[in-house]
Amino acid sequence: MVQTTQNTTGQFLHAARDLRLETWDLPPPGRGEIQVAIRSTTLCGSDLHYYSHFKNGSILVRQPLCLGHESAGEVVALGPESSSSNPDLKIGDAVALEVGVPCGKCDLCATERYNICPELRFRSSGSKFPHYQGTLQERINHPANWVYKLPPEINYEVGALLEPLAVAVQAVRRAEQCTTPFVRDSCLIFGAGAVGLLTAVAAQAAGVKKIIMADIDQGRLDFAKEKGFAMATYTVRPRRSNSAEEAMGIAASTSREIGEVRWPDGTPVSKVNIVYECTGVASCVQASIYVS
Repeated sequence: MVQTTQNTTGQFLHAARDLRLETWDLPPPGRGEIQVAIRSTTLCGSDLHYYSHFKNGSILVRQPLCLGHESAGEVVALGPESSSSNPDLKIGDAVALEVGVPCGKCDLCATERYNICPELRFRSSGSKFPHYQGTLQERINHPANWVYKLPPEINYEVGALLEPLAVAVQAVRRAEQCTTPFVRDSCLIFGAGAVGLLTAVAAQAAGVKKIIMADIDQGRLDFAKEKGFAMATYTVRPRRSNSAEEAMGIAASTSREIGEVRWPDGTPVSKVNIVYECTGVASCVQASIYVS
């Protein structure tokens, strides 16, 4: 079957808070690629940083950037040789995308540490130039070996969450390598956003019985407790420090306050066995040192 160029649209960020709907011609999938009609894309914290500031930390946007990377869609076209890398794929399949695409040739890729491949391109990130555009598009061409077929019981909305869920599962597996079943009784999760909640799901699946979550947003904590992600919560009070010593003092104080929170049976949290830091905030990282 002869494949043709498709007219498609997407949302591109041209400056902070300047999203524009654009239309262009998408060529057929190339060698080893498939074409996916995106059905669901969630918004990550990095997307929000780009939208609000046109940068993410030190990573600057240098050309119009399509956001979105946590995504799932339907296979609508198969490129030449795509079956050699993913033979089970066919048109109409529902797939989740792995959007960090490594070189596949370096030592890190060969030892299955491709997530830190120096040539890794990540959709919706400004880290490489030209930028690897995100999934707020109607259709994209993507390497066939970096998609995963969804079973019938997983819809597109859930499929889009598999990328952040993989982060949580990896963290819990790493913790299992460093502990014994006896000391996996309790854990603290800093951050009650999407990754924090998914980490709670992964921890519960691994057998952790008692989970306390900490966040600055009381609404997030109330949701986490109401829906069974956490048994106890702690609302972090933002406090500024003027020195490293003061910062560590605040971290120690936060740790003590978390330890005084009580589980539903009335016993104090005290020390937890495992801490998952899901915010990237320095003060939470520092408090993590004291609370376990």
